[in-house]
Amino acid sequence: MKQSFFFMSLIFLFACHQQQRCLVIFDLNKKYPELEFSHDDNKTQYVALETTTEVLADRDFRIVYVSDNRIVGLNRHRGDVFIFNREGRVVSFFNNKGNSGIEYINVRSIVFDEVNKEIFIADHSSRNRCVVYTEDGKFLRQLRFPTGSQITDLYNFDDQTLLAYNEVRIKTSGWVTKGIEEINQKMPYVFLSKKDGDEVSRVNLSLSKRISYYHMLGVENYTPRGVFVNTPNTNVKYGREFIIHDRSSDTVFLLTQDKKMTPLFTTTPSVFKDTKKIVFKYVHFKTDRYLFLMTMKYNVHKAVEVYEKGQNVSSVVRTDFFVVDLQTDEIFTPVGSHPVGREIDAPENTFVQFYFVGHLVDRLDNGKLEDGSELKRIAQALKEKKEEVNPIVEIIKY
Repeated sequence: MKQSFFFMSLIFLFACHQQQRCLVIFDLNKKYPELEFSHDDNKTQYVALETTTEVLADRDFRIVYVSDNRIVGLNRHRGDVFIFNREGRVVSFFNNKGNSGIEYINVRSIVFDEVNKEIFIADHSSRNRCVVYTEDGKFLRQLRFPTGSQITDLYNFDDQTLLAYNEVRIKTSGWVTKGIEEINQKMPYVFLSKKDGDEVSRVNLSLSKRISYYHMLGVENYTPRGVFVNTPNTNVKYGREFIIHDRSSDTVFLLTQDKKMTPLFTTTPSVFKDTKKIVFKYVHFKTDRYLFLMTMKYNVHKAVEVYEKGQNVSSVVRTDFFVVDLQTDEIFTPVGSHPVGREIDAPENTFVQFYFVGHLVDRLDNGKLEDGSELKRIAQALKEKKEEVNPIVEIIKY
């Protein structure tokens, strides 16, 4: 790709501060030049998760953690926690869902600390606490969250500390300013001790106003199911780094182990600009050099109108993919085999996704699996067996 073509196609605006690096402004409405990606099949591993009468993934299954030794999965609504080794064999399984003091009502967020062999589960918001278990589900202790917290997400920051996120307290449509003076609302990212849950410090990010989880701008008191109104944060962990990407901030930050926040870029249009159109940014993968993200753009009123007609809301949603070169600040449209998917706590430069067997066989039947690929061979074998088994995990090193 010639530099002249790139600079003709890409216009950067810069917000510069004295003696600081210029911060690139990323225009989410622009069209950027293409950059092709691929991955080495020799660096791809497929792991078939063992299936037993107890260890069975439901449609709500997701993977939350992958390392060189462990794969941790969760049936979120049912409350099942599965731990496998890297060969896919079951290490442990437990479900401690219940109303006692040593059980959880539901799993709002889960952290697996492989170093200390502990599992942290953020319980129902009414309990304002986290319960801690051994790898095989034995209760160890509970951590009371700080008074006034509205913690919905936990992340494994280091061996002694959790990173916690406070959700917007007032679940209303639109922008939230009431109560913003409260510390948990103004500075929602907090470091908590794994030992007792006490506050250690806060992330240096102060928000002047917040956007609630139900981002119903322009639609009063109405949140129909099926309309893409929920805009979860996409704070994600990659190796020992974190991308802090709050829905109430136009700037995307890198949080490192020294607790330093470095702005990577800021986006336009602002999340607070339009009360009818929504642009939802979603960061989904990071390597040493590249940051991959997608946007979903839609008009709230149009989405509701389509939904009420019984039509597929996705028909009015525009999805675009972007990649930011963190070394050069260039922005591209990724093509080819680029990673797209949900964030998982995994080693650096490692992308993880999984396939339900039915979906994999459907892709086989529709000719969507590459000839001679390992994934196609696995799908053919599963189709011949004609039995329901746990998902196949794909682990790619970029």
